[in-house]
Amino acid sequence: MATFLRELILPATELPEADVCLVGLPLDFGTVLEGGRAGAAGAPDAIRRELRRYHKTYNLEHNVRLDGLRIADAGNLSLGHPEHPHNHQTIRQELARLLGQYPRVIVLGGSHDGTYSTVRGLFDAHTGQAVSGINLDAHADVKDKPDIISSGTPFGKLLREGFLTGERFTEIGLHSNLNTWEDIDFLHQQGAHIVPLAHVQADGMPEYMNRALRRLEGPAFVSFDMDGCAEAYAPAVSAPSADGFTPRQATEAAFLAGRSERVQLFEVVEFNPIFDRDNQTARLAATIITAYLTGLAARKQA
Repeated sequence: MATFLRELILPATELPEADVCLVGLPLDFGTVLEGGRAGAAGAPDAIRRELRRYHKTYNLEHNVRLDGLRIADAGNLSLGHPEHPHNHQTIRQELARLLGQYPRVIVLGGSHDGTYSTVRGLFDAHTGQAVSGINLDAHADVKDKPDIISSGTPFGKLLREGFLTGERFTEIGLHSNLNTWEDIDFLHQQGAHIVPLAHVQADGMPEYMNRALRRLEGPAFVSFDMDGCAEAYAPAVSAPSADGFTPRQATEAAFLAGRSERVQLFEVVEFNPIFDRDNQTARLAATIITAYLTGLAARKQA
């Protein structure tokens, strides 16, 4: 029996059928467009190192064994084209292909603009069925910039273009002073659900995550932006904040996402290894992904 998680992860070329497939998005141009710190392109490899380093295949808290999971790794997408829209087309096509082959995909990112195209890939994989989802983040990322694909625009574009259904979309953890009135008003107009960070801190993550998961219909995603975590726990992000999720809240959200039969696309984004301290943020990102895998294993064992 496998002891370490790394023993379960095989190249996708060797594992054409699996419970879940990892794929990296070495992308940071969209963050730079918003004035954020460059460096998130190095996130996929840094997360993989921590994912393989020490995580084991048994979860004590939930008494769950992960060694029955089959985990494929498709490597990193080639996103070095000088034209930003070309890279996004690659993301959309490759995610549609992977989601057509595997029941679930975990994205290692990478700037948050990648979500604009990962979600469109999910949409394509289900022949144009509207998508539902959850964003765990300090920022709403719904800026109205028609000609720019940036880390501040993915959910606004997806909602305006009809790929994402507002009534089935929830933003969890938005910070009190990091979002504009216009962006929040837009979300209200779309019928989206908003959970400020203060509500999570007062009532706990499971209360709001479970509500959001019950709203999901059809193909669904959960996008976890590492800058939603407090800087004390996650210093290496594109836009750090003093306040934010604790590791406990982050892993609770990921575990519940893994338990959901709806969530086919799970993302961890905006980790920037250039600014890490002793691999602290990489380790947290890997722990969040392991929590998602634990939720998946728990659902399989139920």
